[in-house]
Amino acid sequence: MNWERVISGMKGDIVLDEAAFERAVNDLADLAVQLQNLRDDVEGLLNTLQSGFDTPAGRKFIGSCRNNLIQPLEQQKLVIEHISSTLNDVKGAYSPVFTEYESLNKQIQSYQT
Repeated sequence: MNWERVISGMKGDIVLDEAAFERAVNDLADLAVQLQNLRDDVEGLLNTLQSGFDTPAGRKFIGSCRNNLIQPLEQQKLVIEHISSTLNDVKGAYSPVFTEYESLNKQIQSYQT
């Protein structure tokens, strides 16, 4: 591969935004809480409905609702929590890069003035 060609074809600035990582971690953590609240609300509604659906068909309906509503919400929450945790780990791993980038940027700025 011709790396010179690849590098010369790159345009734009490299942007390292530590705050963006932090926002993403926090936003995903908030989303996980919202999903848990939604799951709890749906569970509460199903429990309320269940008392009026105490028949074989009603139990099957409630079971179907749990499988098709509750389970996907729980799985989605796990995925979002995992992504949030991974982003937090990445942010920590890249912390020295952010620090060095900021230092380098300041040095470049001082040479330009």
